Amino acid sequence: MTNLFARMCKKILSRVASPGELNALRTLITEISISARHRHGLSKVKRDSLTRPQKINLGCGRRPKPDFLNIDIFPDGDVTLDLRRALPFDSNCCDLIFSEHCFEHFEYPEQISGLLQECLRVLKNGGELRLSVPDTEWPLNDYVGGLGAPYFSACNQERWHPKSCTTRLEHINYHFRQGTEHRYAYDFETAKKMLSIAGFVDIKRRDFDDFIDSKRRELGSLLMSARKPYCKN
Repeated sequence: MTNLFARMCKKILSRVASPGELNALRTLITEISISARHRHGLSKVKRDSLTRPQKINLGCGRRPKPDFLNIDIFPDGDVTLDLRRALPFDSNCCDLIFSEHCFEHFEYPEQISGLLQECLRVLKNGGELRLSVPDTEWPLNDYVGGLGAPYFSACNQERWHPKSCTTRLEHINYHFRQGTEHRYAYDFETAKKMLSIAGFVDIKRRDFDDFIDSKRRELGSLLMSARKPYCKN
């Protein structure tokens, strides 16, 4: 009965509402759902005394990691949280924060700046942030090489992009946007700038780590690490 009612409402709305109004309504419904999951996550953090995690995995998706507090807005990890909001953890409590292909899903610069500042707050002095995002230098450098260049060949072999992407610019647009999921594309220079502004130090590229990085992310990822500076007494 509920599904029938929903289909009826959708049919009526499609007749009377403009595409822009329908899109705004979908966004509102999504945000209401995200807010509910966030409140549930806050309750779980408080109920289960999870305010001082030693290791955090931000944006775990369907691949939580052992020995980490796995966080995502979808209920596939340990806690559901909206990472656009303040993290419900104590300051200076965490040794390591890991994030894999997550930061590109936040608006630049406001949302990602807020999240990085929260990461810095939660980390202990000298604590490490390890991250990976899609490597945008690669497709831009390979554009002049044509569709046979390594990046575009990898897109097809690894099935990163839909089959409808048949031109170089279609591939690059999908890299930047991933439909409507991606909000910003990073190279090392830009990611380092944002980390530095947030207060991180010792910002550098890092090698792929079999212990923490997903094998499927080895190709095509910009891998970085940064540290929270030690406070001077």
